[in-house]
Amino acid sequence: MQPAYYEDFSEIKKKIWLMLEDAVSNRNSQFRIPTFICGFNSDINGRIVVLRKVDRQNNLVQFHSDIRSDKIPKLKNNKNASMLFYDKEEKIQVRLKVECTINHSN
Repeated sequence: MQPAYYEDFSEIKKKIWLMLEDAVSNRNSQFRIPTFICGFNSDINGRIVVLRKVDRQNNLVQFHSDIRSDKIPKLKNNKNASMLFYDKEEKIQVRLKVECTINHSN
């Protein structure tokens, strides 16, 4: 028998947010290390990041990066990116289109 949230979009969204919130503090959560994809022109790259914060009310997901990372210039040129989360046990894949903000020295 499938979970009730499989058939109800509002329940699916609740489940996803619960999984994201859990991933911030649960090192064993499969949502803790999503793939982050960004790029500029034809220079597109994906890498694993660690989820550090989520805010359901403001539709915010946050991870930390070294300011010297090669993704920083890409994000300065193109703030649009994507994140991919997958939980094998729950059989849930979440693809987010995100608008990035670089917070450094502020």
